[in-house]
Amino acid sequence: MNDLAERVAKAREARGWSQAELARRVSARRRARGKGTVRQQSVNQLEQGGVDAPRYLLELAEALEVDVAWLSGQGGAPAAIARAQAGIVRVPLVSWVEAGGLADALEPYMPGDAAEWLPVVHQHDNLIALRVKGQSMDRVAPEGTIVIVDLGDRALVDGRHYVFRHEGRATFKTWRKGPPERLEPQSSDPDYQPIVPVDGVEVVGRVIRKTEEI
Repeated sequence: MNDLAERVAKAREARGWSQAELARRVSARRRARGKGTVRQQSVNQLEQGGVDAPRYLLELAEALEVDVAWLSGQGGAPAAIARAQAGIVRVPLVSWVEAGGLADALEPYMPGDAAEWLPVVHQHDNLIALRVKGQSMDRVAPEGTIVIVDLGDRALVDGRHYVFRHEGRATFKTWRKGPPERLEPQSSDPDYQPIVPVDGVEVVGRVIRKTEEI
């Protein structure tokens, strides 16, 4: 993998975008200039190191909000430029056990020395990352997927995904306002059933992004 391929992949993954989403954003900029569109296959080929100088380099840098010189591997230390322009924050990857205790955490979560910190493009600083366990949400995020949770966003909206604290443990579910109000799985396994909280629900935070790996 060349510098361009590696940096495109890292910048895209830091934003939580698929290759198709990046292609869409690049294409929108090219259409505004009267140029041709870019397909997901082209982005994939680029990230595999199969293209050294894409015709859409400028639009690619604009979409990712990074410096063109950094993207193409030129310059000494433009990673800091890329971070500043992209608004990348460091998010701690925590365990489900830790997440289960966060329903009352109003201030930015301070994990100390987290085992792993992930770069995420976001303006809020009260975020955590969780690696999904189990198959109860595999239609949305299969087991092993990393989800980014905004601890400052607890306003429940029907159909959105949240991490809740239920019976002292964290659980990742879709909120349904009902009646009855319920935490709904999105699973290919019919054995998973909705949870109807008896004494209300404790919201840890809203899931704002997911990615196979960051």
